[in-house]
Amino acid sequence: MTKTGKIAKREQGKPLGYLDDVFENFRREMESALRPWQSGFRFPSLFNGETRVPLCDMADRGNRYELQIEVPGIEKDRINIKATGHSVEITAKKTEKTEEKRKDYIYSERSHRSFYRRIPIPEEIVPSKVDARMNNGILVIELPKRSPTKSPATKVEVK
Repeated sequence: MTKTGKIAKREQGKPLGYLDDVFENFRREMESALRPWQSGFRFPSLFNGETRVPLCDMADRGNRYELQIEVPGIEKDRINIKATGHSVEITAKKTEKTEEKRKDYIYSERSHRSFYRRIPIPEEIVPSKVDARMNNGILVIELPKRSPTKSPATKVEVK
């Protein structure tokens, strides 16, 4: 059986390129299945292919939580952050200038789309003291806890 089209072109340059298509097809199927509930989302364009959910890490630093969110190709003035006592909502809109720059690309895997992410926080934070900064395409958000916890390290025996 001969492979044609998009999959065949990807496989020539990248041995596991067909996996991109498998995951892309899965994403489309999930969006299709969730479409009836789309109107219930606060961000209606979540499933239109133009909005992505950025990858995020959260660390407990004792007196604060620290979020690190991947935001490649998004300028810091395009990012909006809203903090409540128990969550953080991050949105960003892509710029048309970014799309113009990408026209000349032959191959592009990095995402420069708009994004939306609401992250629940396990403990109450102080929204007025939230701090954010950009560092090499990573958005770092520090969320001070209302009641800092510094639990001593406990040695756990492996059985």
